Amino acid sequence: MELKIQGLSKTYPNGVKALDNVSLTIPHGMYGLLGPNGAGKSTLMRTLATFQEPDTGTAFLGEIDVLKRKEDVRRKLGYLPQDFGVFPRISAQDMLDHIALLKGIVNRKERKEIVAAMLQRCNLYDSRKKPLTNFSSAANC
Repeated sequence: MELKIQGLSKTYPNGVKALDNVSLTIPHGMYGLLGPNGAGKSTLMRTLATFQEPDTGTAFLGEIDVLKRKEDVRRKLGYLPQDFGVFPRISAQDMLDHIALLKGIVNRKERKEIVAAMLQRCNLYDSRKKPLTNFSSAANC
């Protein structure tokens, strides 16, 4: 699913311009977002994850207008910031199961299969029962 961003800008009340007319198209696939502190990475991700509004611009995830159809975006997009405050002893498996449930995957068998597949994809299946605090913040999945 293609992500198309046009003219996205965000200035915070303290005057910090975090996004300045950002336009890009990202084709289907898996990508990373890299840049120095203060470059606007978190602001862009929070905006795309529908946690905050931009001042101007548009964003489409496929045919979904990210800024107008937030619930549809949330069904398709997962967002996990580096520091998000979890229970320190929760396992990777239990956390992913919880997130899948929040995303509306209520069938227990289906959820278990999806969680196992994601853990395999990230090479974390063998560590699935370890607490999240044991993991590095640099995941490769």
